[in-house]
Amino acid sequence: MDMPLSPNHCFLCGDELTNNTDEHIFPKWLQHKFNLWNQTITLVNGTVIPYRMLKIPCCNTCNNEHLSQLEIEISKAVDGGYGSFIQLDEDKIFYWAAKILYGLFFKKLSLNIDRRDPMAGTIMSPEAMEKFHTLHMLLQGIRFPTQYIPVKPYSIFIFKMYEYKAEDWDESNFNYFDSYFQTVYGMKMNDIGFILCIEDSGVQAEFGENYFDKYKDKTLHPIQLKEIYAKINYKQFLAIYPPRYMTIETDNERVVHVTQPSGDVFEDWSQELYARGLAHIWSAYPHLRFEDIYFPPDQVMSYLNNEDGSFKQLPKHIIKKI
Repeated sequence: MDMPLSPNHCFLCGDELTNNTDEHIFPKWLQHKFNLWNQTITLVNGTVIPYRMLKIPCCNTCNNEHLSQLEIEISKAVDGGYGSFIQLDEDKIFYWAAKILYGLFFKKLSLNIDRRDPMAGTIMSPEAMEKFHTLHMLLQGIRFPTQYIPVKPYSIFIFKMYEYKAEDWDESNFNYFDSYFQTVYGMKMNDIGFILCIEDSGVQAEFGENYFDKYKDKTLHPIQLKEIYAKINYKQFLAIYPPRYMTIETDNERVVHVTQPSGDVFEDWSQELYARGLAHIWSAYPHLRFEDIYFPPDQVMSYLNNEDGSFKQLPKHIIKKI
């Protein structure tokens, strides 16, 4: 069913709000844990907004029951570190991360694309939000017990990361990055790093299983997590077929049939286009511009792998050398 996209309706269930309640897109516990409350995030149009101001309309039931329970589980797992986080039901991570991503898109419906010109429209239009209709459908798993058959609608990759102390000025224990076009999402929280491909019918997990296995028992530097994100994001850009789902609902649960594409799933990989995406994702590192990392016709710098393809173990502190 179509959900009303307005500040007077709950972003999750669509019910009209009888009193004004809000859901923090980045939950309060996360903001306090990583000192984000007064920090800012830059949106796609250049708007800079404090994390604490990123709130969306939410009814009491969704906020205090469904989402609250999810936040408790994720918060405890993050407090327990990587070893605890990887024990979580991956569906819970998916719902939590997808809620943040969808929440950011929803928030952009109410933010002017040009703050000097209120008539110029908002960052996100209701028509553009149609792209996330399927994502919103999947998010209803927060409210209703949901089974996915025969595969998950997403791919998730979880990695152990270096954890930094307050005096370690060169890297942070929190980082977040996403892609509007591919709905790919990455986050670092202390020694936990994960990348989620939200609507790929599990294809990336299946195709990339052997490739990513070599990183499972390693500790990654943040620059390496961003490189993996760049690979997954570009791979999703090359996806030929959109995912297809069929939902069957009963009074107490949903069953979502996920159809995986067959045959040629991705278009051909271009090292040059991948390098352009990687340079953008690495833009926080001033000496890693496109011309610094791409060597025609097909060589791209890597902090992840050695020339023979084996894992490149980086020291915890490398930023001064980049």
